[in-house]
Amino acid sequence: MSKSIFISTLVNGEKINRTFLIYSESKGSIFCAPCYLFGGTTSFATVGFSDWKKGEEKIKRHENSQHHKLCVMNTKERKEVLNRVDQKLKYQVETEINYWKNVLTRVVAVVKSLSSRGMSFRGGDDRFGSVHNGNFMMSLELIAQFDPFLAQHIEKFGNKGKGSTSYLSFNIYEQFISIMADNVIQQMVKEIKEAKYFSISIDSTPDISHVDQLSFIFRYVQKNGCLVERFLGFLPNSGHKSEELADAVFLVLESPGLGINNCRGQSYDNASNMSGRYTGLQARIKKVNPLATFVPCSAHSLNLVGECAVDCCIYASEFFILLQNIYKFFSASTYRWEILQKNLIKTENVSLKKLSDTRWSARSDASISLNKNWIEIINALSFIKDDKTEKSITRSEANGLYLKLDSLETAIMATLWGDILERFNKTSKQLQSVEIDLETVVSLYESLIRYVLDLRSMFDIYEERAINKSGHKTY
Repeated sequence: MSKSIFISTLVNGEKINRTFLIYSESKGSIFCAPCYLFGGTTSFATVGFSDWKKGEEKIKRHENSQHHKLCVMNTKERKEVLNRVDQKLKYQVETEINYWKNVLTRVVAVVKSLSSRGMSFRGGDDRFGSVHNGNFMMSLELIAQFDPFLAQHIEKFGNKGKGSTSYLSFNIYEQFISIMADNVIQQMVKEIKEAKYFSISIDSTPDISHVDQLSFIFRYVQKNGCLVERFLGFLPNSGHKSEELADAVFLVLESPGLGINNCRGQSYDNASNMSGRYTGLQARIKKVNPLATFVPCSAHSLNLVGECAVDCCIYASEFFILLQNIYKFFSASTYRWEILQKNLIKTENVSLKKLSDTRWSARSDASISLNKNWIEIINALSFIKDDKTEKSITRSEANGLYLKLDSLETAIMATLWGDILERFNKTSKQLQSVEIDLETVVSLYESLIRYVLDLRSMFDIYEERAINKSGHKTY
């Protein structure tokens, strides 16, 4: 007997199961259940059918016969009138299924909300009612305050421990996170395959445990013409050598079946192992696919330009060191910070900002804050340096910062760099937008170059602004 006997192919090609057929292991034959129950006279209802050579032909003749159709209708009518013999069991199973579906619906909603915002799930313990049970259980407890169904479920199954089913443990939400991640990746791969051509952007970043990870980003155009960038995932410990990085890239592209041949662009930072002309990652990829054009990260390149511009000028370096020292001085003590805030409240200005080694937007924010709070910061330093209750080292430090800040030279640097960094920051943000193209990048660079060149002939203007700011006319 072939398994195909239990499947019927309709005229339109649709395949449906022949649920009326039942196989008897003791007799080695098949029976028609409706005909067997309601007085059928053929072999399908009496001794069983086992003529396998003519099986498909005779089964079709039987299922199209008038007597078979009548027996099927009798079965259906009897079922609707008297229900199934296991009706109560069926109802119990369906009720149980619906109950756990309702539980999982609430669990999935919490998992999606927390994971989409990058929030942690677990806390110090895994017990309901504890203030240290983490965001996942806290969210369920919050929903339960307004959801009697979930409240009853938590009360009944919440802290039963291992061996009992509750769908509230960390194992459950870890499985859901894994399932959701797989679905997101599958959807992303599907979109990339539909787009066919794509670009890649890769960078290595250490995580919170100081383990180096390789972040992988795809850039492609959807069917509606919209540009998108999608983060695929992290590759731990792939190595820093260009050969190791290339192997990791090829492995990532081959696993979902994307292939390197459809890659039309690659963008990395300016490190030699990534952008090296002969043995860098971009060169190794271009050996395999010459059409994968390499474009250095424009925002990263701009940051390097700003960093080199500062490093080549000792006065600029000293100015940014002063900026950082002022922030460190006030933030190192709650009392000093309070004095600063009291001065800032009078003008409702923004607070001091600290610098960052990697983000030049932080330097822009710090320069803007200094320019807006120039008088207030000087007044706060003056108050601390003259405060007899402070330690001598604190007063001395405040006096040193006061003398450096309250000068015409610093006022010129603050005014000049405030304008430059504000323009740099706006340009950098535009360079990082998803929709940007190479033509726009070139235009932004040219505009920034013209702006900086124009500043070279505006020293008298900045000197006058600095004199008004500082109140000093001599260097």
